[in-house]
Amino acid sequence: MNTPRLRLHGLTRRRMIAMLAAAFGLSTGVNHAAIAQSESTSSVDYSGTVGEAKVGMTLVLHGNAIGKGHYFYYRYLKDIALTGQRSGSDVTLQEANGRFNLHFVGNGSNGAQPLDFSNSVGLAGSWNGGGKTLPVRFNLEGMSFADANTGHRYGMITNETDDAFEARAQGFYFAALKGDAKQAARFVHFPLRVNWSATHHEMIGSASQLAVNWNRIFSPKYLAALRDVVPHDMPVIKSQYAMLGAGLAFFTDKGVEVLNAQR
Repeated sequence: MNTPRLRLHGLTRRRMIAMLAAAFGLSTGVNHAAIAQSESTSSVDYSGTVGEAKVGMTLVLHGNAIGKGHYFYYRYLKDIALTGQRSGSDVTLQEANGRFNLHFVGNGSNGAQPLDFSNSVGLAGSWNGGGKTLPVRFNLEGMSFADANTGHRYGMITNETDDAFEARAQGFYFAALKGDAKQAARFVHFPLRVNWSATHHEMIGSASQLAVNWNRIFSPKYLAALRDVVPHDMPVIKSQYAMLGAGLAFFTDKGVEVLNAQR
């Protein structure tokens, strides 16, 4: 098994995926040409804000047409179902109690071509519902062409449901934020690899060893980075790991196996 060991200081999740892809010889980034030419089903992930609240969103595409989708608030981690349609550079997404009116955002690389899912870097606009209008901004995080319509994001890692897989990741995440070493250890597959740099790592062999080294590993900088991400709709790396944030932790079907320390 190839273990992720890249240094993560200052990386976004999308950039980290690209670096891991290069290191492992993978193609996990957004292939705009393939999207433009293919009518196959794909899944596209976004992160952003609705008003001041942090959110994530996944849309299933059939070519450039929108199928099903969902979004979630970081605070609650509960999926809210979406249906939608695209008209030119505009995207409308409907939920039970509101609607997103969005347009594609580019970085100039599209040239004279109109923006769509294949050449944009995000979406922006507004959410309307319950008499409120809130500004919205979504940044593109990545796209997958594998099993996008099956509802089984982690199917390359495990046969269990996505909810069951994420329950362990969330158990570790919330225990770490609370500073509960004993509870966090329940969701670790020992030995736990802790990467301190691209050339230096250590192995934590047991729950007691994790507790002794807890404050050194879970530094204020690491915990601050942890608060900025969520263990939900995580990207899958090399068909072996679900990656939290820009590589803060890597999960298998047995629990967290790799941490990238921040110091």
